[in-house]
Amino acid sequence: MKNIFLCLILISLAGYLFSYSLYENFELGVGNRVTHLDARSAAMGGTGTASGTNILDSMLNPANLGYLENGFAVQLILDVTQLEENRSMPMFNFFDSYVDDATYASNTNFFTDLGLALAYKHRFGDFSLAGSVDYKPFVNFNAYYEEQVRNNEGSDNDNYPPLLAMNFLEIDGDIYSYGVTTAFTLHRDEIWFANTALGLNLNILSGKSRMERKIIWSEYAKEVAVVADVEQKWGYDYSGVNIALGVKSDISERVSAGIKFSPKFEMTLKDAYEEDEGNFDYPANIRLGFQYRPRNVLRTTFHFDLEFVNWSDISDFYDNVMNYYMGVEHIFPRSVSLRLGFSYVTSPSSSLMDIPGPIIIPSITAGTGFKIYGDLFLDLSGEFSHRKYETMDLFPDGYYNYAGLWSNYSPENRTEPDTVREYYIRVKSALTFKW
Repeated sequence: MKNIFLCLILISLAGYLFSYSLYENFELGVGNRVTHLDARSAAMGGTGTASGTNILDSMLNPANLGYLENGFAVQLILDVTQLEENRSMPMFNFFDSYVDDATYASNTNFFTDLGLALAYKHRFGDFSLAGSVDYKPFVNFNAYYEEQVRNNEGSDNDNYPPLLAMNFLEIDGDIYSYGVTTAFTLHRDEIWFANTALGLNLNILSGKSRMERKIIWSEYAKEVAVVADVEQKWGYDYSGVNIALGVKSDISERVSAGIKFSPKFEMTLKDAYEEDEGNFDYPANIRLGFQYRPRNVLRTTFHFDLEFVNWSDISDFYDNVMNYYMGVEHIFPRSVSLRLGFSYVTSPSSSLMDIPGPIIIPSITAGTGFKIYGDLFLDLSGEFSHRKYETMDLFPDGYYNYAGLWSNYSPENRTEPDTVREYYIRVKSALTFKW
């Protein structure tokens, strides 16, 4: 099992989803790629390639750093995600007709991410130079799954059938990035191409993941049948270097555009319990962004990002995908902002895991931003998304087929996939101080 899992990671470690799902962490083994952290960008559907104004918007485009205000700035990010996962299997009547999906496991978990960045920008004449350092999550492996196994006895008198076993799947760990970003900006007085910035981002990556799969039998099951608890552990240590290049320009008085390119890069993977070691690739991606500023009495801006992820860099098991991000920001008097957005992200599935794809994740976002006091600013965002996919049972039923535990029934491994429904609520807050 562990060797198969290691092969899957070497083939497919390239997750770009934002969730904390077993799909990325166990089914594919890729973890959850953190693509953006800033609450302002998150509130506008994850846009920001051509419109980022905060330090950690350099994750979307390193050239955004060239559009900061002169002087120092520090930013602290807190990201809280709630994931509700429901797993169900189809129910059929005595005539083999489909009735409905029956939920057999439901889990709700909370996960957090923190990011910290410091930047400085100085302008000299028609040029300016900006630089920043940051510490932020790059991939998050945290996930938790719990499932009860009960036999087929009746549930008269409002009693549950006896508990046979508790199944657990726990995954934790992170790959963190120590990032350095610099941007060079040309300032001109003309309306066309008034400001143009070039940016470079370098991330030194380091982290680990630890996974544990457990089957804990109940005292009832141990008395009826001779069974023993099962515990499997595996883990990996990661290291690598990632770079990104970006350009951003005010094409006209009303339109800005930006582009970021992150080439394919190699990361080292080491088995935490054995001497196995290997290398794997993350795919290249290109992200385009546009910002439009109409002639409104109150300042309003529209944002659109398009992302191309070249999954075929990793394996022919994946198709290249396009992701779409849209947002709007309306600024009221006293500089209070209202932000809305939508994103449409596609994740390819692996044919090795018998998961049909692609898997679509639509998200709705909203948020605000305002000055707390002086040069201290707070941005807040909320995000809701949902996705549905099919996958095989994590703990096959045939394992629990022991004599004496079941009444006139012998559980067998299901050959049809189960349905997984996931609901995400994500809240971000970004505290920025400038001086």
